Amino acid sequence: MGLSLHISIVPVILMVVSLQVWLPLGCLQEERAALLQLKDSLNYPNGTSLPSWTKGDAHCCYWESVECSYTGRVTELYLGGVRNGELRDWYLNASLFLPFQELITLYLADNQMAGWVENKGVYQPFKMNKLEHLDLGYNRLNNSILSYLDWFSSLKTLDISYNRLEGLIDLKECPSNLEALYLSGKNITKVVALGGPTNLSALYLNNITAYGSSFQTLLQSLGAFPNLTTLGLGDNDLRGRILGDAFLNLKNLELLDLSYNTLNSSNIFQTIRIMTSLKTLRLWDCSLNGQLPTGLCDLNHLEDLDISYNDLSGFLPPCLANLTSLQQLDLSSNHLKIPMSLSPLYNL
Repeated sequence: MGLSLHISIVPVILMVVSLQVWLPLGCLQEERAALLQLKDSLNYPNGTSLPSWTKGDAHCCYWESVECSYTGRVTELYLGGVRNGELRDWYLNASLFLPFQELITLYLADNQMAGWVENKGVYQPFKMNKLEHLDLGYNRLNNSILSYLDWFSSLKTLDISYNRLEGLIDLKECPSNLEALYLSGKNITKVVALGGPTNLSALYLNNITAYGSSFQTLLQSLGAFPNLTTLGLGDNDLRGRILGDAFLNLKNLELLDLSYNTLNSSNIFQTIRIMTSLKTLRLWDCSLNGQLPTGLCDLNHLEDLDISYNDLSGFLPPCLANLTSLQQLDLSSNHLKIPMSLSPLYNL
C-alpha cells in the first residue's frame, strides 16, 4: 500500500517541478510598473489600448503582447499598431525602457512615433545592450533617429521603413554587428556606412522615391556592403540598364528582388549573370520582353526563380536543364514555351 502511494505521488512531484522550471515565476515589480507607464504613454492623451494591462494583475508575463523568460524577465514586447490612429504624434520617453535589461525583441511599428525623449528625469546613460530586434517601421521618424542607434550595441535586425528619412543616410552609429536593415519607402539618395555595419548581410530598399541619377548614386553606395547576401530593390521605378556597374561588388548575393520595376529589356540578365552565388531571383512584373537569354544559365546555384507577369516569349533556353539546384520556378503570365528537353521543369 505504502509502495503504491509512493509510486503514484512521483509523477505529480515531477509535474510540479517541471511547471516550476518552464513557467515564468511572475514578472518583476519594476518591470510591471514600467509596462503600466508605457501603456499610459502609448495611450496619451485619451487612448484605450492594452485594456488587459491592469495594476491589480501582478502576472504581467501573461499580458497581451508580452513575452518573458522562465525567470520572469520581460524579453519580448510586440506593440506594433497599438496607439490609436486618431491620436497625434507620439514622443517616446526612452527612460521607460531602462528596467527591461533582458529585452531582446521590441516592436513599435505603426504608432505615430515622431521621436524619442531621451532619459527624461533619469541621470544615467540609456542603453539596451541585450536588444537584438527593433521594429520602428511605419512611424513619423526623421533622420535624427540615426543618432540614437548606438543605444543598441547588440542589435541584429533594424526596421525603420516607411518613416520620414530622406537624403543621405549615415549609418556610422549603427552597431557593427547589425545583420538586417529595412530602409524601404523613403526619399533616400545615398547610404554611407563608414565605421558602421560593414558586415550587413540583408538590406531592403524597396519603394524608394529617388529617381534617375539619384538612384544610380544610391546603387553605387551599396559597394560599402560587400557581405550582402540579401538585397531588396522592389517597386523603385528602375528603368532599363540603370543597374549598370552597381552590382559588380555584390558577388555574395544569394537573394535579389527587383520585382515591380520597369526593366523592359531582358538584357538585365547580362548584369545579373555575374552573381553566381544567387539562390533566389525575383523579377515578377518588370515589363521584361523578348526571349530569355542564356546568361541566366550561369546562375548554377539558383533554387527559386520568379519571372512571372512579364512579356517574355519564345522557348526557354535548353541550358536551364543545367540548373540542377532549381526547386521553384514561376513563369506564369508570359508567352514562354518549354521545349521537350526541359519537360522535367513541369514538375517544379
